[in-house]
Amino acid sequence: MGTDVEDFIIKEDLLIIYIRHPDVVAEICDRKKPTILAVDFGEGFLRQQKDTNPRVIMPTSMCSIHHSTDIKEIDEYYKKFGSPLFVVKLDNIEEAVPIISEIETIVESPCGATNLSLEYIRGKPLTPETITAFGLNVRYECREPVSILLSHKDMADSSALSQMLSLLDALEKASPKHFLPDTPMGEYAAKRREEYKTPNPTSPLFDEVE
Repeated sequence: MGTDVEDFIIKEDLLIIYIRHPDVVAEICDRKKPTILAVDFGEGFLRQQKDTNPRVIMPTSMCSIHHSTDIKEIDEYYKKFGSPLFVVKLDNIEEAVPIISEIETIVESPCGATNLSLEYIRGKPLTPETITAFGLNVRYECREPVSILLSHKDMADSSALSQMLSLLDALEKASPKHFLPDTPMGEYAAKRREEYKTPNPTSPLFDEVE
């Protein structure tokens, strides 16, 4: 490994590796820096790296971390980047269909797909169609590795749906009554949450627009 690369590794607090050659990745992990493997090499490979560097993690995707890793540098990174978290404000909240007037990301996806999709929500009515449009654009902008995308039998098992669920949680917190059973948003949210609990489900999530 070149001197410039070695110097870079030594001075950095956190390494995020997108390299796809396992031998190179293993050599970098051996430097014992806090490291996020952005490419899935399999659980066996991860166990091997943890034998020499316990501060290595390999998330399913870069926006799927929901919990503390107990690794200071990685947890600090995931305060800003990782599984998206939203704060929303609704106008006309007493109406049957409120307007999503403001939305802010507290945590955003590292690839930028979350923020690039906010225009599909801001100023839009709180309807299933609005949330689906957001999910479609997240899927379009997503930089999830091809190896991960090909492992999905359906887009319900993807970063697009996980971001939609986080958005639905924020919207429900802002107006619980619009998510009651037998309401359009209540039924829509229940279907999406059930899909996410079922490994590789067959979902009609995007059928109406494809």
